[in-house]
Amino acid sequence: MEHQAKEPSNAKILPVLLMAVLASSLLMHSGHAISNASSGRVIDLFTQKAPLDGKGANQSSDAFEPQELVILYALVTYNGYPVALKLVAFQANGPSNTLANITVTGSSTTNDSGIAEFSFRIAWPSENPETKVLGEWHVVATVSIADQMVVDTLTFQVAWILRITSITVLNASFEPQDRFPRQSPIVFDVVVENIARAAKIATIAIDVLDELRRPIIHIQNENLLFQHGQTHLNASSQIPRDAANGQATAWASAYTAPVEQGGVLYSPPVSTFFEIFGPVRDVAVVGVAPSKAEVISSEPVQITVNVKNKGDETESFNVTLYYDNIVIDRKHVSSLNSGTETQLVFQWNTSDVNPGKYVIKAIADTVEGEINIQDNTFIDGTVTIISPFSISWIILILVIIPVLIASLLLLFLLCYSRRRRRRRRQQQSYYTIASRPHI
Repeated sequence: MEHQAKEPSNAKILPVLLMAVLASSLLMHSGHAISNASSGRVIDLFTQKAPLDGKGANQSSDAFEPQELVILYALVTYNGYPVALKLVAFQANGPSNTLANITVTGSSTTNDSGIAEFSFRIAWPSENPETKVLGEWHVVATVSIADQMVVDTLTFQVAWILRITSITVLNASFEPQDRFPRQSPIVFDVVVENIARAAKIATIAIDVLDELRRPIIHIQNENLLFQHGQTHLNASSQIPRDAANGQATAWASAYTAPVEQGGVLYSPPVSTFFEIFGPVRDVAVVGVAPSKAEVISSEPVQITVNVKNKGDETESFNVTLYYDNIVIDRKHVSSLNSGTETQLVFQWNTSDVNPGKYVIKAIADTVEGEINIQDNTFIDGTVTIISPFSISWIILILVIIPVLIASLLLLFLLCYSRRRRRRRRQQQSYYTIASRPHI
């Protein structure tokens, strides 16, 4: 128990504590508070949990957690005015149980503002603490004003303020499942409950250990806001390829902040179990390489496709090559050992393909039990098919037209040269005639 520094004598405290015990007994048995508000005598009991502190007659305060400090205030007034130097008795009763009922009593004197203060820390016994401590607590405060006892009551819950009530393992379709092959997707459904009436910020961490107690998954969602009540939180991951077969354990923990930032647990973690099994079956297309990026229609294109067995078992499967969504060809891969690659060579006859730009992709068939199918498809890029007619026009533009221009230019030069020679001859004839003597 914690008292104010200035304590009254035991002779004064004892009657007040007896009043509190009597009032508490009456309240517990009758379910009614003793009210003297009509006489102008009032005591208002509340806690430090503002604004949900329980002010008003016979109200409830927001919740407390184990080992948290509870500060009780009692405002004593007469006809609306604070009454100083009044001795107030407090009694707090823990939840009723068959092991040990907790009772805390104390007293304090009102200050000039009419407020008496008493505090205590919620116990956490070494044996059966949850049974003895968690639940609804009842508090009573009593004071004598002009020879009349005035009482107010208060209730509050003691519990894990924010706790994880369950963690459920789901598959990619959000259905409950307890067996997962390696490399398969996994979803954790975590139910978080906030019993406080005020919103709380928390960091939720999910950790998974495999059969050999090796960490294989860690998910951390930081600074999440949880309102009063229950909230579902889904977090997705994937079972690693190297996870050990057998029973895996998943824990969900709620922290006040990330641990590296000084966060502490709101409540004990909650765990569940599921099974991991193998072996892994996984084939993949790892490369597609056309011999040319641009060809004339009817010109063949050689396309090389690389495939790999990423799984643990020898696999046989088909690989289909496409331009856009049209099949070019299909080839069979037989008995490809684990961890090895092979190369397939396709010939694409473009004779019947319309000119245009086409996306080239290769798809490996899914083998039985394969989970990771994203790598079964590989898209290389595009190959452009050009029409021969377009080529003819290009030849015409690049070859014939320059020749024609050159021919016209040569013709112009020839004509110009002839005109100059003709003009010279005419000038020479004129000068000859002009130079003859006149008779």
